[in-house]
Amino acid sequence: MPEYDVIVVGAGSAGLNTAINCAKAGLSVAALEEHNKIGFPRHCSGLYSTRFLSLMEVKEDFYEHEVFGAKFHPPSGKIIELMRKEKVAFVINRELLDDFLGKRAKECGVNIISNSKVSDFTADPNGATITTDKKTLTTKFICGADGSNSFIARSLGFKPPHRLHGIMAITKDEGHSNYVDLYFDNKLYPGFFAWRIPRGKTTEYGIAGETGPANVNNFNNFLAKFDVKKYELSSGVIPFGFQKSYSDRVLLVGDAAAQVKPLTGGGVIYGMICARIAARVFSDAISKNRFDEKFMAKYQKLWRSAIGKGIARGLLIRKIYSRMSNRSIDAWFSLLNNRVTKNIFENHGDMEFILERRPHATVLNQPSL
Repeated sequence: MPEYDVIVVGAGSAGLNTAINCAKAGLSVAALEEHNKIGFPRHCSGLYSTRFLSLMEVKEDFYEHEVFGAKFHPPSGKIIELMRKEKVAFVINRELLDDFLGKRAKECGVNIISNSKVSDFTADPNGATITTDKKTLTTKFICGADGSNSFIARSLGFKPPHRLHGIMAITKDEGHSNYVDLYFDNKLYPGFFAWRIPRGKTTEYGIAGETGPANVNNFNNFLAKFDVKKYELSSGVIPFGFQKSYSDRVLLVGDAAAQVKPLTGGGVIYGMICARIAARVFSDAISKNRFDEKFMAKYQKLWRSAIGKGIARGLLIRKIYSRMSNRSIDAWFSLLNNRVTKNIFENHGDMEFILERRPHATVLNQPSL
């Protein structure tokens, strides 16, 4: 008899949320984490829109700073500012958040096994096994939540259609401004942007783009603009686009399934939504004694129904933006710099408004375009 109903590979946000939801559904769950401590190393900035609070209980201890808007820096250097009187986003300490999720998972009965790097797995009609550098575990199902370079996804032959390469630096310079800075230039940050985020006691700088190794030089030049010399560096790959996320006895969640917003690279909210869906499918599969790929395919249909439109819209806008010259980008942002856009944001906006929703819709409705 299998030791577990579900083994989750990866104890990041997506994996822990999947484990918690599975445990709440009455399933026996283990979560494998290759590192010694949950939440390390740092992989994302931790800037979340206020919508995040509606999906998860977040303690105030996790807050590092509050954001009320953004300043856009197009290639021309003509700054466009969108601000609200109310908060639009929070900067959250991801290490504390993931540690909190780990403790909650343990309270729900999840067995978290640290220092366990997966080296092999099997999934067939007879069951599933996970082999780590310590031992082999048996399970009914496997959840691959092991990030953008997912071993589970690669072993199944699944890969995202698109990737961005990101680099991030945290400095000890205090950042107390109430807005984030976003820098757009398709020569320096092709297909994406650079950013500066105030984190209260620290400041974050980052860039992402489609050019891979060339990002390093662009990143160093970006830091030089602010005379940044000492910092904590991290980097990673941002997967996005629709990819297959299921197989016999296996589901992928979060970055492992490229469940990421194409415009911002954010995946925590999408990962939380898909974690709930995955837990429902695992529970349903066990109750119906179905372990085959045909049944597991319902997971892909459900998560695409939940977040697919947002991803498709983001992919379309990204495709347009990636082909734009800097001159076209300047023209685009000049159309944003009007009272109509600012009024909509001041009354209805959050961080997703700034980066994903209303601005492009407003621009497309402008008579001048």
